[in-house]
Amino acid sequence: MKISGKQNKIAAVCIGLLVVGLAAAAVWFLWLKDWMGALGASPVYVNRVSAIVGLDAGTENRYSGVAEPQKTYSVEKDDARTVTQIYVTEGQYVYPGDVLFHYDTEEMDLSISQAELDLDGLENQLNTLRSQLADLEKEKKDASDDDQYAYTVEIQSVELQIRSAENDQARKQAELDKLWENRNNADVYSEVEGTVKQVNKNGESDRYGNPLPFISILSSGEIRIKGTVSELNLSSVTEGMPVNVISRIDPTVTWQGLVDTVELEPAADDGMNGVVYYGVDSGEGSSKYNFYVTLDSTDGLILGQHVYIEPMNEGQRHTGLWLPGVYMVREGTEYVVWAKSDSDKLEKRHVTVGEYDAAEDLYQITGGLTRMDSIAYPGEDLKVGAPTTDDAALASQQEEAPGYSVEPGEPGLDDGFSLAEPDPDLGDVPPEDDWTEGSDGDWTDDAAGADFFLPEAGGGVVG
Repeated sequence: MKISGKQNKIAAVCIGLLVVGLAAAAVWFLWLKDWMGALGASPVYVNRVSAIVGLDAGTENRYSGVAEPQKTYSVEKDDARTVTQIYVTEGQYVYPGDVLFHYDTEEMDLSISQAELDLDGLENQLNTLRSQLADLEKEKKDASDDDQYAYTVEIQSVELQIRSAENDQARKQAELDKLWENRNNADVYSEVEGTVKQVNKNGESDRYGNPLPFISILSSGEIRIKGTVSELNLSSVTEGMPVNVISRIDPTVTWQGLVDTVELEPAADDGMNGVVYYGVDSGEGSSKYNFYVTLDSTDGLILGQHVYIEPMNEGQRHTGLWLPGVYMVREGTEYVVWAKSDSDKLEKRHVTVGEYDAAEDLYQITGGLTRMDSIAYPGEDLKVGAPTTDDAALASQQEEAPGYSVEPGEPGLDDGFSLAEPDPDLGDVPPEDDWTEGSDGDWTDDAAGADFFLPEAGGGVVG
C-alpha cells in the first residue's frame, strides 16, 4: 500500500503530540510526587540567623552608650583670683588660642603695687642691719677683753636678723614675679580644638560632692564610646573585652571594638539617664560606673550619637553577616541556603557571598539573607515546600514518635495530618498534653493547629 504525503504529515503530528504528552505527564508526575512528598513531610526545624551567628542578646547584658571624643579637657580657674569675663558658652566650638575667660587685672595691679612697697621696705631694713653690723664689728676691734663677749652676742643677733630679712625679701620677690606672671596672663586660652561641654559659673559639684571643672572641652579627635554599667554587673565588663556597638536608629549598622578602661569610681549623673538593661542586670537603685570602648573603625559614627553596647560572643570578630559554612550549599558557582519563606514553607534561597574565613569556616553574606531570616541545617531529606517550625521539640516529636504517620490532605486545605493505627504495645495514644480532642473526635495539635484523625476499626484513615 502506498502511503500519501498527507498521511505522513498526520502521523508525524500524532507522534509529536504523543511525545509532548508523555513529557508533560512525566514532568507532572515528578512535580506532583515532590509536592505530595512536601505535604507529607514532617516540620523542619529552622533557627533565626541572628541566633546562629551569635547576634542575639539572649541573657547577655546590653548597655546604652554615647559617642564622645577620646579625651575631655578640664580647665580650672585660680580660686584666689576673680574671673570678670567668660567668652565661651556650652556647645560652642573652640580652637587652640581662643580666649576662654579673663581674670580681674585691677585687683592684681593693687597686689603688685603692695608687693613692690614691701620689697622696698625689706631692702631698707637690710641696709640698716648691714650698716649696724659693720659698726659693731668696728667697735669690737677697739673694745676691751671684758666687752668682747657682749659684742660677739650682739653681732650674732644682727646677723640673724639680716638672714631673716633676706629670706623675707626672696619670698616677696617670688610673690611679685608670680603677680606679674598672672598680670601678663589675665586671659586664659584653649589649648585644644573641640566643643565646650560645660561652663561651671557657680562652682557646682557632682552628686557625690566632688567639684566640677570650671570649663570642660570635648576634643574633636578620635571618637570613643562611653558606656555605663551598674555595680551589680560591674564584674561582667572587663578591660580588653571585645564588644559590638549597635546603632539605635538602624540595628544593621554595627561597629566593633575593645573595652579599654573601666572606672572603679561611681559615675556622676551626667544626663545619660542611666542604662538600658536586658537579662539579669536590673541596675535600679545601684551606683553606676563608666567604661570606655575604643573602636576598630568609626566610619559613619557621629559625635553624640547614642548606641547600644553588647558583649561580643566568641568567633564574632567580623563586620556584617558571616554564616557558618555548614549551612551553605554550593550549586555550581552559586550558593544556596534552606530558608523559611514568607508562607512558613521551606525554600532554596540563593545568597551572594563576599570573603571567606577559612580559619573559622565562615562566609560573608552580602545579599539574599538577613539576620532576621530563619534557615535549616542542610540534609538530603529536605524538600522544597515542606512545613517549618522554630519549635525544636515539635520537630523532634514528629520525627521520633512511633506508630504515627503524616499523610497529605486535599489541595487547598490544611495539611491533613492523620494518625495511623495506634500500636498498644508501643503505648501509642494521642499525647493529651499537647493535643486537644474536639467534639467530633478529632485531635488538634495545640502548637500547629492541624487536625489529626483517629483511624476506623479497619485501619483506614477517616477524613
